[in-house]
Amino acid sequence: MSEKNRDNKNRWRNVTIAFRMSPEENAELDLRVKLCGYQTRQEYIIESVLHQKVTAVGNPLMLVQFRKQLRGIEEELKRLTTLEDADEELFTPIRTMLEILNAFAEERNYERRKKEKAQK
Repeated sequence: MSEKNRDNKNRWRNVTIAFRMSPEENAELDLRVKLCGYQTRQEYIIESVLHQKVTAVGNPLMLVQFRKQLRGIEEELKRLTTLEDADEELFTPIRTMLEILNAFAEERNYERRKKEKAQK
């Protein structure tokens, strides 16, 4: 029997939600969970579904996953001779990482503007 699962508000999570995915969608979900720094798929999916957004959690795991993905992309790019040889799957992690980095930049700019307003 599995351990009782509680959320951050100490509510018991006893309802199971299940859905089907293709192997490619499953791989993309796993990649997004890792790149955003979440520990579990559950955290990522709940954040995404309930809040219509996913907030990247900056942590060492996220940095490790970024490096791992970038190394894989670099190896694939070295292998390619023309852009036509590139598989669409190569661009999925690139898009995901760019979304995360853009969100970090927007948050940093928002905080900077907020601080500037407070100083005036």
